[in-house]
Amino acid sequence: MIYVNVPYQSDANLGRAYNSFMELFAADDWAVFLDHDAMPTTGRWFRQFEEAIAFIPDAGAFVSMANRCARAWQRTGFRDSNDMAQHRAFGDSLTRRRTLLDISETRGWAGVCFAVSKSAWQECGGFADGLGCVDHSLHYRLRDIGRKVYMIEGLYLFHWRHFGGTDPTELHPKAPNCPCMSRPDVIPTDRLSLP
Repeated sequence: MIYVNVPYQSDANLGRAYNSFMELFAADDWAVFLDHDAMPTTGRWFRQFEEAIAFIPDAGAFVSMANRCARAWQRTGFRDSNDMAQHRAFGDSLTRRRTLLDISETRGWAGVCFAVSKSAWQECGGFADGLGCVDHSLHYRLRDIGRKVYMIEGLYLFHWRHFGGTDPTELHPKAPNCPCMSRPDVIPTDRLSLP
């Protein structure tokens, strides 16, 4: 089964909210996490996760693309537009892309929308506590146990994130021990084609 959640924790401990959600599932389940300010641009987004999971069931995680996020290789679309008709048309055009980009060696993904397996979550020790770098820390934990992380290049979500003046590369507070602070980012190039 695949479950979708928009987690919330009143003390802003996003990692704890994610871990509480993951504890509910069986070992072969997957969870899809969606930011509170993100929106799929097509009705196909859930099936895109299903296809990727069926293709590589032992992956650690799959992530989406977005219009506003810090990772240049993950960011696409119309950063300066909130015209939803434009975003939906763009998202629809991207669904023709049938590739998975291996992002395992990067500094981590922007957690706008991502899927993680219960088994991988258990193996790597779950999400870090707190708010900052929860997505990055999971990325490194998955990589450390040999699980690959892929971006679904045809899956595009609209992300409101700081529209109207704030640079989309400015992030939430970083976790002081997150490796993303000290490592250079690499541009991923290894792709797999979906059948």
